Amino acid sequence: MSEQATLDGELVTVPFGQSETESAVRDRFRALRDEYGPENVLVLTGSPTSMGTFEDLLRDEVPGAGVPRVSSLVVHATDVVNMVTDETILSDTLRRELVHRFLADTEWQTEYFQRAAELDSFAGDIAQLMETATWQDVDLDRTPELIEVQSVIDEFHAWLAEHDHIERGQLISTALDHLADPDDRDVVVDVDAVLAVEFEEFFPLDRRYLAALTAELDLVCVREQDSSVRRTGIETGPVTEHVSLTAREGEASSSPSSRPEATAQYLATGRVPIDPGAGDVTVLHAESGEAQLDEIADEIERLRETQGWQYSDFAVALGHGGEAVSETIHALTQAGVPTESTTVTGFGDDPAIRELLQVTKYYAVRAETETEFTVDSGAVDEGLLSTIQAEEDTIADVLRRWATASGLKDRIASRASPLDARSQFGNVRRAFAMAEFLEDTAFIDASWPVYAEMLERAHEHAESETRTSATDLDGGVRVDHVQAVKNGSWRAVFIPDVIDQAYPGNPFLTRLFPQERVLQMPDFPGVTDVTASEVQDTFRTNSTASSQPITQYHVEQSRRRLAIGANAASQRLYFCLYEHEDGALDEKVQPSRFLTDAYRQLPWVQDESENAIRSERRAEEFVLSRVDRALADVRRTQSRDMTVSLDDLSGDLGEIHRVLGESGERGEAMREALQARVDFAAGRVRRE
Repeated sequence: MSEQATLDGELVTVPFGQSETESAVRDRFRALRDEYGPENVLVLTGSPTSMGTFEDLLRDEVPGAGVPRVSSLVVHATDVVNMVTDETILSDTLRRELVHRFLADTEWQTEYFQRAAELDSFAGDIAQLMETATWQDVDLDRTPELIEVQSVIDEFHAWLAEHDHIERGQLISTALDHLADPDDRDVVVDVDAVLAVEFEEFFPLDRRYLAALTAELDLVCVREQDSSVRRTGIETGPVTEHVSLTAREGEASSSPSSRPEATAQYLATGRVPIDPGAGDVTVLHAESGEAQLDEIADEIERLRETQGWQYSDFAVALGHGGEAVSETIHALTQAGVPTESTTVTGFGDDPAIRELLQVTKYYAVRAETETEFTVDSGAVDEGLLSTIQAEEDTIADVLRRWATASGLKDRIASRASPLDARSQFGNVRRAFAMAEFLEDTAFIDASWPVYAEMLERAHEHAESETRTSATDLDGGVRVDHVQAVKNGSWRAVFIPDVIDQAYPGNPFLTRLFPQERVLQMPDFPGVTDVTASEVQDTFRTNSTASSQPITQYHVEQSRRRLAIGANAASQRLYFCLYEHEDGALDEKVQPSRFLTDAYRQLPWVQDESENAIRSERRAEEFVLSRVDRALADVRRTQSRDMTVSLDDLSGDLGEIHRVLGESGERGEAMREALQARVDFAAGRVRRE
């Protein structure tokens, strides 16, 4: 159990539900606003990804053109550090680069790590564990291997301090030290009251920071029951077991206003609510994981056409972040659906970054280096590159000159959609910032080979989760993991991979050690050892009988993640699943046990017909595939003892041509595609 924190303030507990939380937050903000004025009330969220949600929620509570003061714990800590120190706060990309270089010179003492260090994935896995331990401010002091990791963390932070650098995981603990200094406190604290929302997700370090910040301020905390997914990953039980506050219950639970909300409530609490009658909960089926994302894209386009909704009315909530988010963004983009995310920048799939990487490698191969780089000579204008290098002095200046002289900026603006263009321009600025950092950092060689390695690593690891700030994009379909959509609201929310292999799936903490070994590490940063009573204290649901409490804990937390994703839907909720795994074995997968249970308990959960044609793209695919099947049937009559009904085929094709004839230019384009299919089947290949 974590250390008990004492806070001088009021704790408001509300039952699970989007509307319950919103109502409580509005009421408490109004009370503090009326007493102190809106400019003197700070709203603190548990996560940076929730800042925009609560800004929008409270915007109308501030008179005139004013806006509510909303920050997250880590963003507020960033402001504190920036106001009182000159330390350079490393971005996620730069932190990854420096820890990579630091670990390259580390000599491991334990035999286990000496062997593991030979694996390609070792550096990334150790870096991830170091980052997690730093964010949680935990001491790895009981397990021999983890004691060595703690020693490396301390050495890394000391190395950064020598050069006036700080990683983002140190922000809250560093800002906490400054809040304890009366002189610094007078500089950084300029409010009279703090409203802490998402309090159920505050880590032990977060609670200590809040206590220091509000030592002389009025404090109100709002906690939603049965909804903690972030904090319960590192400590068990409700947050009330770990903090001392004047408790005050919120309003009595009201009935859910929509079927998505009722479904989320059932998943979170196990209670079966009365059918609200409004909204829809639908299960989308597909043959494969890839086809599942096509189904999602089709349904988005159908709702846009039939309901007049915008892309920003949709969200796709995944069980995990990082690479899964990146792959979903890529698939939807390929289907013509614009996306946005608060946890993935799109750096790894950006054509502008790929072009800058080719430019960088061009210069790197001409420098004296042992590192080999492969350059696509056709991707860059070598004459222009030679001219630019002769006229510019620094790496950053060369890259900026290329972006202008080569027309890169113009190509981004003219070829990309407004949302994609904003993303690409942001990524290009990140590449420039990396070059500037390299040139300003005395302990790293500012050369083209070094910068090429840095940019290539950033490109390869672009799916890493952004912990501290949200990408400043809006207008597309929101794609994030479920924790990042918590407390947000969209008209339609899609939850992919609602299969038993994902919900609950298997617990995963790290690749550094076997799972059995991790569960025996009492100081590992995460829940690894729980009792049956602790499982019951943390979750009210009981989804799987298991003799191992840690297994039960994981299952119930997975169910809660699914509830959080469902709770973000206001009108339509889609559980998405597929029949077979992608791959040579074509393994069949099973629907999630949580979804199977919801089928039995919630009559409004309905299947969407697998054969339904819900979008123009699906209609095109159906028409073309119908022609392909007809031609294949006719060909098979030549080699097999079978017959086909030419009357039926003629009727189908005639009906298709009739519809195409009534569809204007789009129909004519489809007619040409159909004719091309027929020509190809007959061996006539056209090359217009």
